[in-house]
Amino acid sequence: MKVEISSRAVGQIKSGSLWIFANEFVTRMADLKPGEWVEFESRGQFVGYGYVNPHSLIAGRILSVRPVTDRKTLLFNLLREADKKRHAEKLVGSYRAVFSESDFLPGLIVDVYEKIVVAQFNTAGIDQAKTDLTHGLFEIFEPDYIVIRADSSVRILEGCEGFVETFRGLNQVEIEEAGELRNSIVHEGNISFAADFIGGQKTGFFLDQRENRKNLIQNSEGKSVLDLFSYSGGWGLSALRGKADHVTFVDQSPSAIKLLERGLELNQFSTQKVSLVTSDVFDYLKSDSKTFDIVVCDPPAFVKSKKNLDQAKRAYKKLNLKALEKVKSGGLFYTCSCSYHLSEFDFEQILKEIFQESERLGEVVYRGGQPLDHPWIINRPESRYLKCYCFKVG
Repeated sequence: MKVEISSRAVGQIKSGSLWIFANEFVTRMADLKPGEWVEFESRGQFVGYGYVNPHSLIAGRILSVRPVTDRKTLLFNLLREADKKRHAEKLVGSYRAVFSESDFLPGLIVDVYEKIVVAQFNTAGIDQAKTDLTHGLFEIFEPDYIVIRADSSVRILEGCEGFVETFRGLNQVEIEEAGELRNSIVHEGNISFAADFIGGQKTGFFLDQRENRKNLIQNSEGKSVLDLFSYSGGWGLSALRGKADHVTFVDQSPSAIKLLERGLELNQFSTQKVSLVTSDVFDYLKSDSKTFDIVVCDPPAFVKSKKNLDQAKRAYKKLNLKALEKVKSGGLFYTCSCSYHLSEFDFEQILKEIFQESERLGEVVYRGGQPLDHPWIINRPESRYLKCYCFKVG
């Protein structure tokens, strides 16, 4: 099917965008089916190939700006190109193999955990290409298992129902037959993390903080550490590997605490060096008076869409104000945002305000972001999302 789009949309695509908004369609929305793959054109000229969803504000997504004769071939080629890029970066073991728009595959995230591939399907168009993508993932990565996680909250904006499917090779199996996927291990350097690839957050582990955690390891020896929103312990277990004296983990999810407990066992870390707190982070910060040499504040994305940006800014400010109170004078404060709607400038303004209101000095001693396997394209701003700062607190 051919879909007519506006000249404004054409200009955005030529500038590098892969998104077409609903108000940029000339073709009637009523004539489009969710997830349908189409050719986009303007005034009879080919513009791009991708898929549509009349239920979404982002009603069109581009995967190729060249004519496509076979969708399966296109998808296989894009997967191979993404894989080639990671091989050039010499990534092995656990890494992000496909990062959505950054790899010309909007709506698709693929993380490789050695012989397990976990793919997030976030759009109706990616759902429609499930068979082609599953075959492509198996051919290129040759995993023992493929897990399709189509359970992200962003699917609500697409009007899509959620599902999770597991494949042993190319054969779909019931989740109950793949129990080891709920009880797996992710290796990062010389640290082992427990992972649940079926029911855990995102794809089961947060690979994007890898480089930033290395900085924490270098600063942890002999220190007391508070790990807020700890999940499976990405930051806190790293601090223990860096010979931290004691780490307090705080997460409201009992299942996250269970992953943490297993992570401690996997690394043979002494339980005498940890405190596990099952609590809402805001409640914990309000009720507990202890202070720490190092505080890590790495919350989930507060900004789900641009319309709630102001509300999210207030939440980030409230959270960081309370977290900063936990840092001893001369200590370190690591704080992060994974919300791409919250710009680096806006996040820095929030951090500037909390230090001013707290009447404390904040010297930036480290600034990080997402690693190379989460590439960001300068003219696709949605691809740059992770901000990480470490302050020496006066």
